[in-house]
Amino acid sequence: SKLCVFALLLGLGQMIVVTSGDGAIDLSQKYILTLTAYVSCTVMAKNVLLGLVAAIIVGALCGFISSCVNVFLKVPAMITTLATGYLFYTVILVVSSKWSSIPAKGFVKFVNKNLIGINMMTIVCIVVAVILWFLLYRTKYGHQLHAVGQKREAARLAGIHVGKTVIIAFVINGALCGLAGAMAAAYCGGANQDLGTTYFLPSVAAAFVGGTNAAGGKSSVVGVSIGALMMTLMSTFLNAAKLDVGVQRLIQGVFLVFLLVVAVSDASKKK
Repeated sequence: SKLCVFALLLGLGQMIVVTSGDGAIDLSQKYILTLTAYVSCTVMAKNVLLGLVAAIIVGALCGFISSCVNVFLKVPAMITTLATGYLFYTVILVVSSKWSSIPAKGFVKFVNKNLIGINMMTIVCIVVAVILWFLLYRTKYGHQLHAVGQKREAARLAGIHVGKTVIIAFVINGALCGLAGAMAAAYCGGANQDLGTTYFLPSVAAAFVGGTNAAGGKSSVVGVSIGALMMTLMSTFLNAAKLDVGVQRLIQGVFLVFLLVVAVSDASKKK
C-alpha cells in the first residue's frame, strides 16, 4: 500500500533515534513532515528536484536543532522534541497562509508512477531501507550508534563521540521526515496543517513492532518494514470497519501503549 510508505519512512527515522538510547524518542516527526511538505510545495514551484532537496535539508535541520538541545543542554529527548515540535508547528502556522500548498504536477506524476508494476514511492522506500541497513550494520557509525544505545558511558570510555553519534541519528531522522513530507504533499494533493498527524502513531508503533528496543542499542530495518506494513493493514481494517477517526486513533494509541509497556518490561528483564 502507498500509505505504508509514510509509516515506514517515519518508522525508520524513529528507529534510529530510539536506538541511540537514553530513552530517546522523537515526538516532533509529524510537525517536521508537515513543515517540509510546505517547503517542498513552495520550492517545487520553481524546480522539482530543488524542492525535494530543500525538504530533506529542512527536515535534517529540524533534527539537528532538536539534537543540539538534547545533547548540549542535557534535556531528555522526549521533552526536547515535544518543545521543538511546537516550535516547528508555530512556524507552520505562520507560513501556511503565505507559502504554496499545491504540489508540483511533475512530482505528483512521479509519486503515482509505476515501474515494472511497483509504485515509485515504494521503490524509493526500498532504496532508503537498503541504504539504512548498510549504514547501521556494515559501517563504523552503525556499530557506534548501537554501542551508544546500549550504554552511553561505556561507549564514551571506549572512545566513541557520543554527542556526535546522537546528533547524526536525529539528523537522519529529520531527513527521512523531510522526504516523507515531500512525497506526502504530492500524494495527498497538497500540504495542510495536520498532514503529519495521520502517520505519526502508526510509525511509532511500527518501530516497536519491528523489534526496536525501547531502551536503545537494538534495531531492525527489516522488522520495522514489516511493522509498518502491519500498522497500515490495521489502519485499513479500522477504515473498513467505518470507525470514527477519533476511535481509530484511540485504538492505535492503546496498542502503542501496550507495545511500549512490553518493550520497557522486556528491556528491564534483560538488565
